[in-house]
Amino acid sequence: MSSSGDLFAAAGKKYGIDPALLAAIAIHETGNGTSSAVKNKNNVGGMMGSNGLMTFSSLQEGIDKMASNLKRNYIDKGLTTIEQIQKKYAPLGAGNDPTNLNSHWVNGVTKYYKSLSS
Repeated sequence: MSSSGDLFAAAGKKYGIDPALLAAIAIHETGNGTSSAVKNKNNVGGMMGSNGLMTFSSLQEGIDKMASNLKRNYIDKGLTTIEQIQKKYAPLGAGNDPTNLNSHWVNGVTKYYKSLSS
């Protein structure tokens, strides 16, 4: 069985994304792995579909889909910094963010990214 670190490394390599960035976003989005989204749906990125939070069959699939989404909809469109990604990924004032958690996204992801990159 692969560790989640191995899964982030593999997805990062597959899509050309820094695995530390993938992991930092996932840590922030899941409350360090404690959210029901990751526990019940293998959704590490807070990814939303037409019926709310998306469900994946495995942690590996959840990480892969998050990385694929970041590559196609962010990195390939020139959104490469944490600040640039946040404006689309977790925008301030989003309708699905009634308690304004997105205001903590840049600081949270940056903190985890620095700890994983050092």
